[in-house]
Amino acid sequence: MLGSGSGGNATVLSSGRTSVLVDAGFGPKALAKRCLLAGVEPSSLSAVFITHEHSDHRIGALEFSEEYGVPIFCSRGTAEALGLDGSLFSHYVCVSEQRDGRVGDLSFRAFATPHDANESLAFRFEDGSSSCVVATDLGHCDDEFVGFLRGAQALLFEFNHDDDLLRDGPYHWSLKKRIAGGFGHLSNRQSAEALARASGPALRHVVALHLSRQNNDPALVLALLSETLERAESPARFGCADQLRGYETIEV
Repeated sequence: MLGSGSGGNATVLSSGRTSVLVDAGFGPKALAKRCLLAGVEPSSLSAVFITHEHSDHRIGALEFSEEYGVPIFCSRGTAEALGLDGSLFSHYVCVSEQRDGRVGDLSFRAFATPHDANESLAFRFEDGSSSCVVATDLGHCDDEFVGFLRGAQALLFEFNHDDDLLRDGPYHWSLKKRIAGGFGHLSNRQSAEALARASGPALRHVVALHLSRQNNDPALVLALLSETLERAESPARFGCADQLRGYETIEV
């Protein structure tokens, strides 16, 4: 995880000879620098997957794609919002919900997410022996989405805000309403409930993503993760991704 939060999101997944980037929420130069610091040559990437069009997930996508010749994979709605849906942009690949796809050694499946964006997606990646889900910017988690999470060895999953910190914090009421609404972001409590339902014997790693700097505290998230996984009798390791430092490489 190269960085996660409202200031920018980006994650690299690798299997065999294939590496892909999920979200490009930093400027192209900063994104390339973060890749290199993580030991990934930007030109070696096979794809850039964009979950949705909000700037903290896509701001560097177009320039990065053009500079390094890496195709962008996203929904048709996201492509339209970014102005990619046309013959002039040759590096765009349309991703359909619940349809299997493949990039090199990685297969993937997308799942529609409830967010105030134009056809936002979460992604599940597999390589035949392991699997990883990247899911943020969700207003709520229904049974079907919990099923999408279930069985993955690694869950990179949103823990955006603490209910009390958001309620008592400095944001205007309209923004608080948007964040806490059904098409906003998951609270720690909502995420923990979904994690408890999705946990199983295959789960090995949980990384909390998209923590709000104003409305959350990593200590709260870590305590809740510990409690949730202990109750689920899961041996999974866990941690929180940081906006500046990202998160250490994990292997599944």
